[in-house]
Amino acid sequence: MKNVVIGDIHGCAAEFEGLLDRVIDRVGSSGLRVRLVGDLLTKGPDPAGVVRTITRCRELDLDLHAVCGNHDLRLYAAMARVRRGLPAARLPRVERETIERLADDDAFEAAWSLLTETVDRITTTAGSATVMHAGIRPGLGISGTSPHDLVHLKARDGESPWWDDYEGTDGLLVVGHKPMGEPLRIVRDGRPIVVNVDTGCAAGGRLTAYIVEDDAFVSVEARRAPRATPAITIEAIAVSTPRPSRLAV
Repeated sequence: MKNVVIGDIHGCAAEFEGLLDRVIDRVGSSGLRVRLVGDLLTKGPDPAGVVRTITRCRELDLDLHAVCGNHDLRLYAAMARVRRGLPAARLPRVERETIERLADDDAFEAAWSLLTETVDRITTTAGSATVMHAGIRPGLGISGTSPHDLVHLKARDGESPWWDDYEGTDGLLVVGHKPMGEPLRIVRDGRPIVVNVDTGCAAGGRLTAYIVEDDAFVSVEARRAPRATPAITIEAIAVSTPRPSRLAV
């Protein structure tokens, strides 16, 4: 059994599928469980492709689901307004563009079903890890942190991130939400207690997965808007030439 957590996809379907292929190549698909940290569809070029890949994974009996991200909530609310008759042209740009792309690819209703499921799931487990989108209030722990903070918490300018004060009381927490140049891994007493797998794929960074049992990362490079990134000091596997997907049916 392997548990894998994948960072913020943000509509980057090609990278998502490529990363799943790399993970399956490494650990196999038997017993594989995949958890997504949320922010599934907005910003990137192919939200419908993300929906199709998730659907295909489930048709192949891959155990895969997502927790709710802040952009998932915003898109869900926007889609609800469209379903009630609001013209998409009156929506904020990011949500409007995503909905238009979904509609163009005949994926609006499938995306609605996916988000309806996702927005109700604030935390989940991945083996020994707890997965959420944003983080916790260290003094309150998971149980005392509000659902809003679990989805939205982020340090303001000049503030320290929440993980600087986290001592591991709730075990290993895997999050996204705050883009990093490379994955964050915080260790206390010889064990990881925080992992952030948001490496900014939609902005030209990477899409990253964390294999919980191996305490290891696998990443693929973004296929658009490349930007300079720090030297990779963790295990990373980049997408090179396209190849047939392991997820093809």
